[in-house]
Amino acid sequence: MRTLTCMALLICVKGCLSHLNVDAHEGAWPWQVSLHRPKYNGHFCGGSLISSEWVLSAAYCIAGVNTSSLLVYLGRMTQQGVHAQEISRNVSMLVIHPDYSSDTYHNYIALLHLSSSVNFTNYIRPVCLAAEDSIFPSGTNSWITGWGQTASGVNLSYPGTLQETVVPVIINSQCNDLLGAGVITDNMMCAGLLQGGKDTWQGDSGGPMASQQCSVWIQSGIISRGHDCGQPNEPGVYTRVSQYQQWIMTSTGPNLPGFATFNPLNSCSTASQG
Repeated sequence: MRTLTCMALLICVKGCLSHLNVDAHEGAWPWQVSLHRPKYNGHFCGGSLISSEWVLSAAYCIAGVNTSSLLVYLGRMTQQGVHAQEISRNVSMLVIHPDYSSDTYHNYIALLHLSSSVNFTNYIRPVCLAAEDSIFPSGTNSWITGWGQTASGVNLSYPGTLQETVVPVIINSQCNDLLGAGVITDNMMCAGLLQGGKDTWQGDSGGPMASQQCSVWIQSGIISRGHDCGQPNEPGVYTRVSQYQQWIMTSTGPNLPGFATFNPLNSCSTASQG
């Protein structure tokens, strides 16, 4: 197996309120991408840059979509106004998990191959992906980001700045108790506050949920859905990235992303690995 090393990103983030309604600092989340389609007159889903040629997103976002109608923005901070640091790419290929189910949210994962590779900057940089032996215990701080609505039917106000907030992981057994037995499979994970108030919303789907281990940021989940969006005892549901390491490696070919094992018990000296 080819050895991959994840880049160490020292990023300072702070503050969070209800839902995704805290402005992110420019360059804080350099892997965050914005997916655009003319049908939606702009942004409709998020994603994450995982290598110089590949973006990770949700299958829901691109199911039935033609590559010619997609445009990927990288390094974007706001949806309106001047974008000094951003670049854009067309999409040459879409790869949706073969067992994706829109009814059960099972295998809610997809890959987008960019039309040409990107050069990394302070504002455009890939995120490490959670390796298959990663462990995310209950309470693990997990950052979610996106340009989605801040409430039902409420779009971001001008200039549409990228939003961020932090939510704790809720283990699957507890999440099934809350949402219904068998709803949450091993390929999913949950995060949110039991009292509600922090969640993703329409337009955030496909974006990353990431946790920091020492100096490395590791993507644990893909935003799939908010269960009634921030209501008490109804946490958000995410695709568990670590379950798909082999599928991602097989699908991306020679331009492999970096994987790192997330485990709170790991020391900083051994946190990053291929």
